[in-house]
Amino acid sequence: MKRALKTMLAAAAMTLAASAANATGTETPAPAGGIAWGANIATGIDMGGDDMSSLNLHACFGYQNQWFRIAGLGVGIDAMMSNSCRSFPIYAVVQTSFQPRRRLLFGDFRAGIAYNQVPGIKDKASLYLQPGIGIQLAGGQKFNSYLSLSYTYNAMSFHGNKAETLIHNLHRATVSIGVTF
Repeated sequence: MKRALKTMLAAAAMTLAASAANATGTETPAPAGGIAWGANIATGIDMGGDDMSSLNLHACFGYQNQWFRIAGLGVGIDAMMSNSCRSFPIYAVVQTSFQPRRRLLFGDFRAGIAYNQVPGIKDKASLYLQPGIGIQLAGGQKFNSYLSLSYTYNAMSFHGNKAETLIHNLHRATVSIGVTF
């Protein structure tokens, strides 16, 4: 948990520093406010050596204004590529550049729970955290596309294929491409 908190704080600090350094950089007109929705596709690379890398598909719905690219709720499907495990995160999402104008770099923060499915084990809900930074690719008045790099923490724990193997907490580096409207 301390590792996840340190990672979230580091991501927030890097995003804030990059936004300050980018004060004269690329800006996109911010919307006046209203309903927003978006989707992204991602891959999560397992950093714990448990062979639990995943292919992820997420969608979100919320509010946008000059401060937030989106602030709302999201759901997703994280399918592990090497086995039949699945994770279904439900989370609050905030994407912001910490300034009233949209910038090239922004923070992408997600926190909630994940319903984890492991074959042969009862489904269980666990903590889900995903702090990260994003870079805007293309944008306009009606849409914004982005690429983001995140740390994903899922408190999923279970015994692996061998009796002495225990998978305890998933730590993944996640690269995603997405769009918000």
